[in-house]
Amino acid sequence: MAVNLNQSFVQAIVDASHDGIIAVDREGNIILVNKNATEILGLPEGIVGERITDYIPNSDMLRILTTGKREWGDIATVLNRQILINRLPIIIDGETVGAVSTFKEITDIQKMEMRIRKQFTEHGLEAKYRLQAIAGRSPAIAEAKLLAEEFARTDATVLILGESGTGKELFAQGIHLASLRATGPFVAINCAALPGNLLESELFGYDEGAFTGARKGGKPGLFELAHGGTLFLDEIGEMSLPIQAMLLRVLQERTVRRIGGEKFVPVDVRIVAATNRDLEELLHTKQFRSDLYYRLNVLTLELPPLRERLADIPDLVESIIGELSEKIGKPIQGVDASVYQLFRQYAWPGNVRELRNVVERMVLLGKGTRLGEEDIAFFAKRLEARGGKQRPGQRGEEEERLLISSTLQLTRGNKQETAKRLGMDRTTLWRKMKKYRLR
Repeated sequence: MAVNLNQSFVQAIVDASHDGIIAVDREGNIILVNKNATEILGLPEGIVGERITDYIPNSDMLRILTTGKREWGDIATVLNRQILINRLPIIIDGETVGAVSTFKEITDIQKMEMRIRKQFTEHGLEAKYRLQAIAGRSPAIAEAKLLAEEFARTDATVLILGESGTGKELFAQGIHLASLRATGPFVAINCAALPGNLLESELFGYDEGAFTGARKGGKPGLFELAHGGTLFLDEIGEMSLPIQAMLLRVLQERTVRRIGGEKFVPVDVRIVAATNRDLEELLHTKQFRSDLYYRLNVLTLELPPLRERLADIPDLVESIIGELSEKIGKPIQGVDASVYQLFRQYAWPGNVRELRNVVERMVLLGKGTRLGEEDIAFFAKRLEARGGKQRPGQRGEEEERLLISSTLQLTRGNKQETAKRLGMDRTTLWRKMKKYRLR
């Protein structure tokens, strides 16, 4: 049944809009204006029926009456305020019979973006770790951070390689926060954590009714949620071949189609992928698509394992203790050198993640405010269970020489700090420096 809306009813509707709205007929006479429009443009009341050029002499709405074309996103300054303007023709039966303009202050748009950013934070769609905050000063990790900073200046795809626990997601977040996309969302997903069908729906979303149990109204995928920001695909080497094909299409076309949908949604997303697997080996065994590999492998960042940067252990331990102490409210004032000495006798197959687990257990179960040998007895047993303590001599003199040399370089020749990091007294350090002819 048709509803006949009177003028006062229509006016109430447009006055309820947060945008300013003003409309003219084909002669340029004002036929509708809402309260927000009069406030933003500084117009008097009671101007319906008047010529728009009497109040806005060079009104661009006259151009719309002539061209019959839409104009989106025009920015103008009115009364010292910047506004974003959209202009549209009013077309009836194929004929332009008027024009309407909608507009709002840019400050309102910025406030809206801040609210959206807050929602990103609440839903975890935000990066937290900057590259400068990643613990470690060894040459290996310093080079990785420097390279990551260079990558952040571009918008190209980044592939991060490294063993499990080396901090691939931390670097992905750091790259995002150092890039021009820092104000956009950072969305992460572990491709190995979900079976193929669930990973597909998470990445690409689905329309209502796409499958049994689909959410009413559908659900946007992570590509849509990451629009304007960065999508981090962890463990990309575990992705199935069908999903790889779908991902390749998105990277090539920059559009996403939801499961069960017909519409292609444009997306502006930077991809940072990571894996602990040898992708070239997966290429040879036909488990990874070569076209996707070359699309992802534009910029490559290799993260060193912890066993290759043992001099960073004190920095890492202090960083971990700082986080845990604040979280659980238990102050830790220091760590005995004997703890660091024991840590350097271990190969750390789980890398920084394993180190964090060990330190967390020490902090939680430690009796005092300083961590010592009594707090790490469980770790000593772990070493013995794996073939006994691997003393520096067992690793080889050349490796020990390189470790001392790199630590000296790291501390800029500070012998006291070097001895502390290596878990030995200064006399032992001097003796070994003499032995290896280090100065």
